[in-house]
This record gives sequence, C-alpha cells and structure tokens, in this order.
Amino acid sequence: MATPFIGYWRDGKTLVMDRNAVLPDRCVKCNEAAEGYRRKLTFQHVSNTAHFAFGAFAYAMAKRATIEVPLCQRHRRTSAMTVGLVSLAVLILSFAVLSQPGQTSIPLLLLAVAGLIGGVVGLLKALFGMRLLRATKVTDTHLWLRGVGDAFLDAAPATPTLAPDATLPTLDATAVAMNEPADVAQRAYRAVRAGALTFAIGALITAGTYVFLSGTYFLAWGPMAFGLFRLATGARAYFAVPAALRTVGQFATLGGLLALGVVAGGWVALEEYESDQFATALEKAAVPHESGSKLFVEVMNRNGAWTATDSADMLVVAASYAQAADILATASPPTTVSWYRDGLVKNFREAVDISTALSKQTQSSSQSSFDALIQRWTARIREFNDLQSRLDSQVK
Repeated sequence: MATPFIGYWRDGKTLVMDRNAVLPDRCVKCNEAAEGYRRKLTFQHVSNTAHFAFGAFAYAMAKRATIEVPLCQRHRRTSAMTVGLVSLAVLILSFAVLSQPGQTSIPLLLLAVAGLIGGVVGLLKALFGMRLLRATKVTDTHLWLRGVGDAFLDAAPATPTLAPDATLPTLDATAVAMNEPADVAQRAYRAVRAGALTFAIGALITAGTYVFLSGTYFLAWGPMAFGLFRLATGARAYFAVPAALRTVGQFATLGGLLALGVVAGGWVALEEYESDQFATALEKAAVPHESGSKLFVEVMNRNGAWTATDSADMLVVAASYAQAADILATASPPTTVSWYRDGLVKNFREAVDISTALSKQTQSSSQSSFDALIQRWTARIREFNDLQSRLDSQVK
C-alpha cells in the first residue's frame, strides 16, 4: 500500500473498518467538524440464513463490535427525538379522547384508537428502530457499516488492493477511548431517556389494554419496573455531569415521558381503586334495594282493600330505596361506568317517589291513581333491567 494503513476504507456505499480504528474528527453523516464529540455505538449482524435457522437465538450468538462514531452538532440530534416527541403528543391526545366520559362519536373514537396504536409504534421505533448506522457484517477483526454519508465516504481511503486469498489488513490495538464530557453527558442522557421511555411504554400498554379489554387487562409490570430501574441508575450518571451539558430540551423530554407514564399508570391504578370502592358500594346498596323490592312485591300481592298497614309498609319501601340511592350517590365509580352509577341513583330516587306516593293512597283513592303509579313502577323496573344489560354488554 502506498500510504500508511489508517484502519478504514470505502467499499462502494459501505465503510469497512478495523475494530481498533479511530475515525477522524469528522461527522460520519456530512463530514463536517465533530468538535471532539463521539457517540459509542454497538453493532451486531445476523444473516438471514442464521435468523431463519436459529430464530431469536441467532442474536445471542451474533458477533458484536463497539466503536465510537464522530458526529457534528446537527447530526447529534437524530430524527428519533422528533418521532418520539410527536408520538408522545399523539398518545396524550388519544388518551384524552378515550378517557372522556360519555364520548360516543365513532369516528373520533376510531381516530383515538389509531393514534394510540400509532403512538406506541412510534415510541418503539424512536427507541429501537431509528439507527444512525447499520452493520451489514461483523467479524472478529472488522465490521462493515451502511448509512455513512457520501461526503465522509468520498474522503475515506479507497479499498486496498489485496492479493488473492489475502486477509484484510488490520491494526494493532491502538484505539483510544474518547471520554469527552459532552460524550459522557449524551450517554448518560440516552440511558435516562431509555428508562423513562420503557416505563412510559409499559404504562401505556397497561392503560391501553385496560381501555379495550374491559374486565381483563395486561399489567406490563416488567417494562415499568425495568424502566424505573434503568431510569434511577441512569439518573445518577446524568446528574453527575456538568450542569451546562444538561439542556432544557432534555429535561422537557424526560419530564414528558415520565408524566405520560405516571398519568397512564396512575389512571389505571385510580380506576382499579375506584372499581373496588364502587363494588363495595354496590354490595352495600344491594341490601336495602333487595329488602325494599321484596316488601313492595309483598304489599302489592296482598288481597283486599288498601289499608293503613300497606301505606306504612310503602314508607318502609321508600326508606329502603332512599338508603340505597344515598349509598351510591356518594360512591366514586370508574369513569367508564359513571353512567351506571348515575342511572341507578336516578332509578332508585324514582322508586322513592313512587312508593311515597303509594303510601299516601287510601281506601277511597281511585283505581286509576293506583294504576298510574304501578305503570311508573313497571317502567322503572324496565329501565333498571336496561342498565344491567348495558353494563353486562360493556364488561363483556
């Protein structure tokens, strides 16, 4: 070779480099000055044959290589950040629509569901799918990278001329670890961001299945716990770097991810707590409700003229339904079944009015007044059964 071997060269659209090579202080995307900034990246490659033969196990056996990649100021801010922030905004809007009580617009609900799915996919893509560079081959001594900018490739040495069956040229282990403060700060921030994003995704999975799988949902405690653990461990390194290297944008992103996870997870926790409390309230209200209903049927099945005893018993019926209504009126149901609580309270109040009106009837009251009250009671029972059917359908 006419010039000293520097450990990397261009091969068409691919950059081939020795594992021990140190790339120049030029951005691998545009060849502008990197100003000492380097980002540590780990690459692995699994061929289609190995993936087909061994599946996920192929990645456990894949060769890996870690290098430090120089980037300019512009390319340090990857599009993954933009995709992540947009996905975060879409998720917040989708949850706002889905958690709105009484929302019945089918197009809007479908749009919110699509936003929820697209937001989660976007966050996953921002975290794992948007790579600066891609390895097409990794060996014990070299790696082949795609995604390097044309300007950097144009400045790279050409492919070395090798004799047939000759091995690729290599360097001695001369790579120097680049631990610039800005590099350290970026690594720490990415670790914290990955933890916050993992936690948010786990919380969103939990909240999403809670919304769409009434009665059964998937508690993604693994991603949430791992995300919080990674967040806590990464935060120690992040807050150890100089304050000047921690930007407002970073804090805004971390705060948004944490807020999204806390809101989504907290909403599920609140809904579950309110579900338990509401179930207890329903059990308490069922006692006076059943007692009043049983006594009402007993009074109406008695033979003979209307008596003072019948009127007195109707006051007991009214008191029973009033007690049931009061218990439910003070209960806090989940937002998804608030309509059921409101419907029951209204229905029981109607029972109080009807039974109170019956208690004021006497032997001289007309049959038409009795018939009108009985018709109201029958309509109330029909409304009660409709409430139960709607609840059963929603939970199913």
